Amino acid sequence: MTSELLRRLGNIVQIGTVTESKSVYGYSLARVNVLGRVSDFLPFMQSANSFKRVASPVRVGEQVVVLSPYGNADGGVIIGAIFNTGAKEPVGYSDAEEVCEYEDGTRISYNTQTKELKIDASDKILITCKSATVNAETISITATTSHSGDVSINGNLTLSGDFSNGGSIVTGGTVTDVRGDLSNFSTTDGAARA
Repeated sequence: MTSELLRRLGNIVQIGTVTESKSVYGYSLARVNVLGRVSDFLPFMQSANSFKRVASPVRVGEQVVVLSPYGNADGGVIIGAIFNTGAKEPVGYSDAEEVCEYEDGTRISYNTQTKELKIDASDKILITCKSATVNAETISITATTSHSGDVSINGNLTLSGDFSNGGSIVTGGTVTDVRGDLSNFSTTDGAARA
C-alpha cells in the first residue's frame, strides 16, 4: 500500500520530452517520455474555452511538465513547454517586455515602459474585416523598396481637410490620372483642364 502511494505521488508532477505529436492533424495531443517510459497520448493544456481558443503546435523534442492529478501517468495533462538550451527565451524578453516569436522570425512584442507595440513580420500581414478605423496623432508609411506601386489603394480615396486654409497635398514625384500628367497643371479660376 505504501509503495503504491509513493508511486502515485511520484507521478503527480513530472518532467519529460515530447516523442510524438498530433498537431499535424489539428489535435492538441502528444506522447511524452518520462524517465524512459512513453505515455499514451495526453492533452496539451492550451487556452480553450467558449470565449477564445488559442493553439500552438506541440513539437517533438520539447521539454514539458506532465501533471497527473490522481498519480496515474496515463491520465495526465501536459502543462506547456519549458525553456531549455534547445529553446531559449526570445531576445528582448524582460520584466517589462512580452515577446511572441515564431520559427520564421516573425515577432510581436509589447513593452510597458516604452509603450511600444511592435509587429515585425517576415513576409505579409493580411487584415480582413468589415470596417477599419485608425486613430493616431501622426501616421507614417515608409515603403522599403524602390519599386513603383509601393502603396496601392483599390477603391475611392477621400481626403477631408481645410485645403482652402493652407492645407496641401505634397509629393516629391509626379501626379497623374487617366487623362495624363497633373504635376504642372494649375488654375486660379476653376477652369477645367483641356
